[in-house]
Amino acid sequence: MLDSLPPGDTSELSLGQAVAIYEELAPKKHLLGDDDRDTFKAAIARISPEQQFVVLSQDEHFGGIHQRLFDAVHAPKRHEQLVERLGDHGTNKVAMAMAVQDEDGRWFPTSVVYTYWNDRPQLPERIKPILKSPIVALGGAARVVVPYTISSNFPKAGETLIGNVHSFVYGQSPDAVLSTLSPLRAGNKGFASWLNEQGANVTLNGEELTDHVFDYLMPVQGANGGIFRSNDPVQTFHMAGMGAMLAAIRPDNQDSRLDLELAHGMMANYVYPADQHLLAMNKERFVQEGILTVSPELAAFIPERYHDRVFVQPYEPKGRGVDFTPDDFTP
Repeated sequence: MLDSLPPGDTSELSLGQAVAIYEELAPKKHLLGDDDRDTFKAAIARISPEQQFVVLSQDEHFGGIHQRLFDAVHAPKRHEQLVERLGDHGTNKVAMAMAVQDEDGRWFPTSVVYTYWNDRPQLPERIKPILKSPIVALGGAARVVVPYTISSNFPKAGETLIGNVHSFVYGQSPDAVLSTLSPLRAGNKGFASWLNEQGANVTLNGEELTDHVFDYLMPVQGANGGIFRSNDPVQTFHMAGMGAMLAAIRPDNQDSRLDLELAHGMMANYVYPADQHLLAMNKERFVQEGILTVSPELAAFIPERYHDRVFVQPYEPKGRGVDFTPDDFTP
């Protein structure tokens, strides 16, 4: 593809050309020379405004995107699992994506997220009931919506996707709660390796680990009094990037070997309020002031040393309470 372009001429890229260039250069983007780097940037600039938010299903309308999701974005190991997760608007599992469609009608997904919709008021505390639940009709309005397996292979596409998911979920179900269930890890690092770096000698019980989790999740100020950041990349995405609140800490997750090894089984519920103003304020509070926005239920467990570093945000959609500390979460 690059050989077919005149040197330095990227102003007339078709969308199909831009996608082909991006797919060729993205795996080696850190090794590009100046000319290829300029071409790569031009491809990104061509693709970015063409992204569409699509709600995927098992019908034929988006049939061409299914295999591309499997090929281009981190997805389930077996294609059959991907199709099983798609669902449709009326079921408890829905897949959503940002994608572009080129001039020949071929789809290129830039990010994808799978969501689980529940008609019970509890936030999730384990992943297996979500992953292993069958696709069933909701039978009523959703009360809790859980995005999981958020994957992106394009700059900023994940943030764009979650912003659209937020609008879609609350447009479909205004009384719902949008909440993640996120392990305290990303890639091959996480809470466990951070704890080792601190030289902490702790027993692996839930209460002691939870105390250290607050050390891990508290915003850390950058050099020379700069903006605050997080030790955890997933928290950075949800709280510093999108303005979610920290609703609950979930210890002793036994569902994943990697989560046990890299996060000591610790997970978090990040909740997205429906009000965009709250999201903006939460983000500003985190990044500029180093303040963690938490639920009233979680605030009761915040160590005293951090009482001046948290903002407690009650969240009851339409005045109806949601259980942030459930004993059970089953489909």
